[in-house]
Amino acid sequence: MDLIIRAGRDDHRVIAELSAPATTGLRLARAVPFTAIVADAPVAAARPELRETAESAALPFLVDPMTFLLADVQPPAHAWARLPFAGAEALRPADLAHGDVQDELVERVIMFQREQGATLLIPPYVYMGKRDDGWLPVQLSLLRRTARYLERENVDLPVAAIFAASLRQFGPQAQWREGLDAFIARSQELNTRFVGLSLSWSEQGKDSYDTLAMLLTVTRHAAGRAPVIAWRQGLYGAALTAAGAQGYETGPGHSERGMYPTLMSDRRPRPPRPDDDGPNGFGVANVYLGPLGRSLRRADARVLLEDMPMRARLLCQDDACCPDGAGSMVTDWRQHATRARASQLADLARMPQSSWRLNQIARDAERAALIARDASEVLHRGGRDVTVPHASFEHLAAVADAVRAEAGSDVA
Repeated sequence: MDLIIRAGRDDHRVIAELSAPATTGLRLARAVPFTAIVADAPVAAARPELRETAESAALPFLVDPMTFLLADVQPPAHAWARLPFAGAEALRPADLAHGDVQDELVERVIMFQREQGATLLIPPYVYMGKRDDGWLPVQLSLLRRTARYLERENVDLPVAAIFAASLRQFGPQAQWREGLDAFIARSQELNTRFVGLSLSWSEQGKDSYDTLAMLLTVTRHAAGRAPVIAWRQGLYGAALTAAGAQGYETGPGHSERGMYPTLMSDRRPRPPRPDDDGPNGFGVANVYLGPLGRSLRRADARVLLEDMPMRARLLCQDDACCPDGAGSMVTDWRQHATRARASQLADLARMPQSSWRLNQIARDAERAALIARDASEVLHRGGRDVTVPHASFEHLAAVADAVRAEAGSDVA
């Protein structure tokens, strides 16, 4: 099972440290806790150390061109807007409908990735927010033109095709054939290593039963047609892997969710945000809490870990990961998040059947719901205006059990 780590601008040293066992050439007991590294295009350009680390550790290196930003206005001085394939003005589907324009975009995107040392290429991709917004035909055409370009230029590197779309618009079963299935079929024209299934929805953190049922069901469907990585899915990565994906992609304690409208709006000019704990890929330090499967801001995590009964339920039990217990979780939060996620995936991989994995996800979610209720009370007593969404865990448990039962009936 794959864990792909998205390295932020300040993650290069941690990525190098976590990759050290592979770069030494020795057969050390502790393996590298991820199977590939991905960096946003501006980060890859600013941090060549990431490429060097991937090369030394013989890990696949991906450069995410983030071409979905083409559909939004960008400050001209921002790093992404200055990339050779990007720009400051928002484009509409009609602006990218012409073949010559697409060919130029494909060439610039692929050339940039190769210059940055990418060993697994990402074709240009757009965010499809509505079924009738005109972006789906553009996306399918970009895949075909990428295939032609790679063949013409004799580029034999494998490809990760990213399907970035609204869950509500493209997740229902009635929409699979025209949307996701068409995308997967077109991706097979390339040397596709995997399809990055990147589904976006609003109010993440308050997820309903219907939302999670749609998410797991569409992932299971896609995984039956192609190798699938749950892309930008740190919050539900383990559950989606249990449902059939071969792994997931997330940041090391940050970038755990991917709502594309927010990803675009966050890059518009805005006042600085308050920062309570110092920098990381997205501005604040976070602490991954394994029993909850997600990270909380470090100030909130401290409140929980200072409560002795809650600490006992949230403490990392891996001495090799966190030798100083809660102190290591808080101080070495990137390392802890990565190792803890890798450990969970390793546990799932040891289970021989999907039904066992889904059962484990369901039981873990039930326990997480109880912890989340108590954690919210601790946070409120500590003066933190934060509520851990216990209902989302209850819904996840019910959905995982339902998907498991449906899979069992399919086999029968």
